[in-house]
Amino acid sequence: MFVMKKYLRLQNVLLLSLLTLLTVSCLDDDSNDLQRPQENIADLVRTIDDLSLLESALERADLVSGLEELGSFTLLAPNNAALSDFLESNDFANIDAVPVDILRQLLLNHVLRGEFRSGNLVGLSGYVETLAPGPITDTRLNMYADGTDGIGFNNMAKVAQGGRDITASNGSIHIVDAVIELPTLATFVLSDSNFRDLETALTAATPSVDYITLLGETALLTVFAPLDTAFDALLSGNLDWNSLDDIDEDLLNAVLSHHVIGGANIVSADIENNEESPATLEGDTLTFIVTANNTVLITDGSGNGDTAITAVDIQATNGVLHVINRVMIPNTEN
Repeated sequence: MFVMKKYLRLQNVLLLSLLTLLTVSCLDDDSNDLQRPQENIADLVRTIDDLSLLESALERADLVSGLEELGSFTLLAPNNAALSDFLESNDFANIDAVPVDILRQLLLNHVLRGEFRSGNLVGLSGYVETLAPGPITDTRLNMYADGTDGIGFNNMAKVAQGGRDITASNGSIHIVDAVIELPTLATFVLSDSNFRDLETALTAATPSVDYITLLGETALLTVFAPLDTAFDALLSGNLDWNSLDDIDEDLLNAVLSHHVIGGANIVSADIENNEESPATLEGDTLTFIVTANNTVLITDGSGNGDTAITAVDIQATNGVLHVINRVMIPNTEN
């Protein structure tokens, strides 16, 4: 078991992190004397006809007062059509038929910590933190925001035409065209454009195992997710491999399983120097080295110690994902 220590607060090096970098842009907006109305976010929801279902949902979930508070928030507001589709798809007759605890968690997943205007999102991609509680204490669910083709969230919803940058006294509203359901680890793998090779490895290249279902289930998992550049380096290291399809499926299954720890949501604060992890799903353990500049290097099952964690604590409902710059190799002799 990992000892709880506040060792790490790593900056995201290779992924553009909206959570860290774009908050600076938000502060710049404030410094430019952005004109704000007196109405708060909850007030504005009441004035927009196409958010009448959302108004009812916020009242039922007892979230109106929270959106009236002082602070800085971004509300991704599902319009009436989006909420109607959600109700129909889940066999709820109306908003009052949705259990309050489910509705509250779902709506909190639509409130971002901090204000993100469209200027902070367009052309960029990365992770933001919502107000929805995560599966363990002191965690919040993350959301993948992609501003490279419109402004989308978790590959589930986009900002509706004319729905950007509705400014309130305590933040901004973006009207979205679908309900953004709670993210699983599979959500992030399938949404994030940095994980296209990982997606292929987990699907087309390993048809004998349903990894996407595994990553979408409720059991807690800690996943170390290699970037596309990590898979490029893996393939270039073997002259017989031109694509992931060239790797023996049993070997690739062992490699992928070596990146997942079951039954644990290991966040960066849990990692201390020279700590050995619980066994991965493949069976080998990992060893973590914390360098002088707080970079974390991982020694994999085969003894390679040059894998760096480049982004940490991407929190889903069923576990946490950390981004790494190498594909880790298990001990292939055991």
